Amino acid sequence: MVAETMEGIFSMKKWKSILVGLSCLSILLATGEIPASASDEIPEQSIIYWSMWEEDEPQAEVIREAADAYQEATGISVEIQWKGREIRSLIGPALDAGEEIDLFDDDYQRMVQEHGIYLTDLKKIAASVDYEKHVMPILLEQIERWGKDKLLTMPYQPYITGVWYNKDLWEKAGLTDEDIPETWQKFLRVCRKLKISDIGASPMVCDSAYLDLLFGYQLARYVGQDQVARIIKNDTWDQVPEALQAAEDIRTLFWTGYMSEISPAEYPEGQNQIGNEEAVMFLQGSWGPNEVMENTRCDIQWGFFPWPSVNDGVDGTEGLMAGAQGFGITDRSEKKQEAFDFAYSICTGENDMKITDAVQSVPADAENVQWPEAIAEASDYLDKMKKTYMWAAGLETADYKDGLQRELVKLTKLEETPEEFIENLSNMK
Repeated sequence: MVAETMEGIFSMKKWKSILVGLSCLSILLATGEIPASASDEIPEQSIIYWSMWEEDEPQAEVIREAADAYQEATGISVEIQWKGREIRSLIGPALDAGEEIDLFDDDYQRMVQEHGIYLTDLKKIAASVDYEKHVMPILLEQIERWGKDKLLTMPYQPYITGVWYNKDLWEKAGLTDEDIPETWQKFLRVCRKLKISDIGASPMVCDSAYLDLLFGYQLARYVGQDQVARIIKNDTWDQVPEALQAAEDIRTLFWTGYMSEISPAEYPEGQNQIGNEEAVMFLQGSWGPNEVMENTRCDIQWGFFPWPSVNDGVDGTEGLMAGAQGFGITDRSEKKQEAFDFAYSICTGENDMKITDAVQSVPADAENVQWPEAIAEASDYLDKMKKTYMWAAGLETADYKDGLQRELVKLTKLEETPEEFIENLSNMK
């Protein structure tokens, strides 16, 4: 029977919850209550899924297994097209041209804010399996806020961002848990102590791809994320003193030598210095430690702390950038329930933990509480998170991304002053 072949992949209880809303015939097939030979009489059905992953990535392996399990249980195949990260620019034109796509995934913020016009509200479907109880509250809050109370995406492989550090080098430099800095001044003192120690490693490293994360955090600490959005919208860079101060702060990390000499480096050359014990800290998403360990074959005990607060700032360490990938179901799809069931099987339960273990990521299912060892120290900060930032506190917008990146590279390579940096941002529009 089909249900018997599912043993070790999904429990029957799991599949009975997933299959709510499918046709009676599909349910009978999944539970093994009709002869398997009867499936020959069922018209072939398939879900067309455009994936943000490359087919050789660990996430793809888990998704393929889930697709095979789903087909075995329901008789419905999942036609996967591996589009990679370029899906962000491919999906809109494809749907505008009438391409038949039932399900696709991308960054969860982009799913709602840029692809939302193509997506269906999943609230009613989700209610049938009480799906929202599985979603991390900080992610659900963002999704509903961006989508004006609609559930337009199903988050998976969440991340949080902050400072990750090599605990062995930290301790060799004479630092303890009591030295974890909550303020910018204490952070600079930690950097100085690391620099003058004899560990032979730079205090910090940064790849150019993450300069907007660095500047976004510092600016948001001063003015808050909402004000960052207003600065961009109204083009008031030169009218906000805190913007100049944030630029001065970031430049300080580079001219003092607190950043390694290769910073800003080409990704992942910079962050790999952590694994090679050439640097101690980097600001990165929770996928960073796993990338470093895979690239350098190192075995690191990782520590974590949020980006520090600043004097007279609006936000403190209660503000963290958190996000996820997300599944969305197209509004034109004729297989909304089936696409939801398949996505649900990946976002929750065993498959969620398979992705978590494969890439050392944060579990998506709120009922999966065991974090991978590499990033476990960050789990304590979720309870303290009161403000959820978008990526780079909202700096990574279509209008600003490329121009801001060019200016940040010049600022951090000491090719322009903070005043010139702010002036150039003001002149970008």
